[in-house]
Amino acid sequence: MVVLEKSISKNCLAKYMENTTRVHQRYFVWVCWKFGNNATDIHKMLVNAEGEKALSKRTIYRWIEAFELGHLSIQDEPRSGRPHEAVTPSNVNIIEDIIKEDPHVTVREIQSVLSISLDSINTILHDELGVRKVCAKFVPHVLTDENKRNRVERSKQLLEYLENGFNNIITGDETWFHFFTMKTKQANKVWAKPGESRPQIARTAQNSKKRMFCVFFSVEGIVATIVVEKGQTVTSSFYKDEVLPKVFKSFKKIKNRSTVRNVMLHHDNAAPHKGKVVTEYLEKERIVVLPHPPYSPDLAPCDYFLFPRIKKELGGKRFDTDNELKRAVKAIANDISKEEYTKCFENWCIRLKRCIEVGGEYFEGME
Repeated sequence: MVVLEKSISKNCLAKYMENTTRVHQRYFVWVCWKFGNNATDIHKMLVNAEGEKALSKRTIYRWIEAFELGHLSIQDEPRSGRPHEAVTPSNVNIIEDIIKEDPHVTVREIQSVLSISLDSINTILHDELGVRKVCAKFVPHVLTDENKRNRVERSKQLLEYLENGFNNIITGDETWFHFFTMKTKQANKVWAKPGESRPQIARTAQNSKKRMFCVFFSVEGIVATIVVEKGQTVTSSFYKDEVLPKVFKSFKKIKNRSTVRNVMLHHDNAAPHKGKVVTEYLEKERIVVLPHPPYSPDLAPCDYFLFPRIKKELGGKRFDTDNELKRAVKAIANDISKEEYTKCFENWCIRLKRCIEVGGEYFEGME
């Protein structure tokens, strides 16, 4: 931070600005900008002085952008139809308190409290407070503090392995593929004229015909795709006897090696993967099992990359037999380029670092 922050202490700044309006804050933004401060530094100083009443960082960016374009007035420019008398510091503060108390409140509910126009309320919300209404996001699990700490710790451990290279790593998991998968909502959109009926699409029912697949891949591409027969449950014994031997046999063939000693295997914490027979088998084969953070599909390459990609490509296609479905799944997975698989592993590192940065929180959708 430059000259201005050095010349104004936190206490002094608070004293001079304790009774400020938002216009005063904008003037302060203009002075700081003239001294060469950036939006982040200005926001910190305003928060120190004004606390929760400080302009949002987004609003500060907007005013700096206007100053840089030569618009040096700190007053709002007139807008057609905008009721200026309603956009007052008092109403701004009241609306800010309302949305803090109830983040779900609607603009009409705010209007019933203040008796001002919807346009004025939207102006205060968007231009003065810099807020927007967003949908809550679905997460795989409601994380406890311990869950978050474990995600951070395991992410650090896993990152140490990945930063030494990807060439000796196999990752995999199980998933269901349906014999018919509905296209995504976006893909089902069509252009229609007024009065035309919308096309009807049947949802993929939870009990529709499907088959479980075990899919494993490396940085170079698919290692093994195994179809689980109808009626078969993936237990630890099945995983140890029917899945892993095929995966390792294929990997040895691809890599032209006689053993899988010191190969690194990544799978999630599902019960079949952690059974005693599986652990003993992997120790016998001298396989290094990579740590996986708990409750973390966002950190599993199958879940954030491969499976969504295959299911998207299967959208709208119908299959009658196991072999047809298996051929389609393998074809899609094999058509993915080596560069994309490499990018998936590189993104794996990025995701792990992001998880560590946010203290173990789910980070997808974060701004």
